[in-house]
Amino acid sequence: MAKKGKKDKKGGGDTDGMKMTDADQEKNDKNTVLSMEVERYFTLAVKADAEHEQRQMKERTKQMREKLEEEKQKTYEITRDMTRQYKDMQDELSDKVVKLEATIKNLEDEMLKDRAEFQDTLRKKDQVIAEQETEMKNLHSKMEGMAAEFGDMLQRTLGKMKERIELNSSNFEEQAVPINKRLEEFHLKE
Repeated sequence: MAKKGKKDKKGGGDTDGMKMTDADQEKNDKNTVLSMEVERYFTLAVKADAEHEQRQMKERTKQMREKLEEEKQKTYEITRDMTRQYKDMQDELSDKVVKLEATIKNLEDEMLKDRAEFQDTLRKKDQVIAEQETEMKNLHSKMEGMAAEFGDMLQRTLGKMKERIELNSSNFEEQAVPINKRLEEFHLKE
């Protein structure tokens, strides 16, 4: 006989010392099988959900990786474009600097040439002025010499004319008086 409070292991364990009947045992087995099936369906559902979520996560990860690659490519293209633009701008600026330096050099050369021409023109002007002043002095001296010569020549001519008049006046004494008066009028007589 069975002791009180202990379960019978063969009968599947009854409660309160009662033995399970075959119908109860069958019902219990069906419940166990049903419970196991529910647990199996639940496990399959959880597994299917986990697999579905894993696929979604893989798809999102794939999309994120693709998006990351696109962003990397866009960033690379933008960086490449900006680098190209920067180099182009640097080249343009360098060309402008070279052109401006050449222009400055040309202007400086032209300025030096113009300055040399100006100095040469000033020198020539001073030389021409000096030559003209020398020529004017020479002409003035020559004019003074000529005036003095002319004065001397007039004096000699006047003296000769006076001598002739005096020679002729002995013959024409009467006529000489009016000529002497006329000479006095012109201040030619001494």
